[in-house]
Amino acid sequence: MDKLVMDEAKMKRLTERMKGQMNISWAKEALMLKRFGVEDGQSILEIGSGPGFITDRLAEMYPSSPVTAVEIEPYFAAYARSHLIPKWGERVHVVEDDVTEPRNLPSGQYDVAIARLVFQHLSAPEAAASQLYRLLKPGGKLIVLDVDDAVWGIVDPLIPELGFILNQHAKEQSAEGGDRFIGRKLWRILRGAGFVQLDLQMIASHSDELGLEAFVPQTDPEEMRTMVNSGFITERELESAQAAIRNFLNLPDAYALLLMLAFYGEKPHSRN
Repeated sequence: MDKLVMDEAKMKRLTERMKGQMNISWAKEALMLKRFGVEDGQSILEIGSGPGFITDRLAEMYPSSPVTAVEIEPYFAAYARSHLIPKWGERVHVVEDDVTEPRNLPSGQYDVAIARLVFQHLSAPEAAASQLYRLLKPGGKLIVLDVDDAVWGIVDPLIPELGFILNQHAKEQSAEGGDRFIGRKLWRILRGAGFVQLDLQMIASHSDELGLEAFVPQTDPEEMRTMVNSGFITERELESAQAAIRNFLNLPDAYALLLMLAFYGEKPHSRN
């Protein structure tokens, strides 16, 4: 598929899934941003902004803050511009760039950098952390929200077919240069880049609070089908997993919990 465009139906499916993913945990993510000291009026750099759903929430939550959204994929950057600029005007800026080698971002200009579910996709996470250090002002804050598949969450009753799919998804992402186990490495990566005052918190989202229907977008069969296309699962394995998930969603006492790791670091005001 052309990097500059995406089929309208696929774009709609992807954006709906991303919006559903955001809705699962955004309320608690917003509280975490406040806990980490993000304040209105601070300049915010959002890395890996995708279609701009989180960008929109940030602009709403911090009405006096300029927000710069950075996205590497041209079609997502175009989508974000078309939806954000008419609403927020010059206060929101969408930049097409690569956080590991940014060409269009000024050094030392941002109070806060937020990378949500980005580091797991990077083949050079250390380079990204170093660049974010460069882009932040002295005293600037970095917040990284990501996962580690060893502690991804809970489903009760267990779905063995889902466990297999998750394992294969981790292999697929690794083959593409990513790392679904990035969570255990992020503290050391941030420390190695020079960040101090490190902190790690957990964000838990569960079905007793949100209802099982909130988690349905994360079981998108077409998204799983990429693993069929890349040879990591068979069509039969996909159908088996989808049938097991449907059965799970129809159980009266089914339970789901997802965990996200929230890392915090500061750029020192000066180096000793």
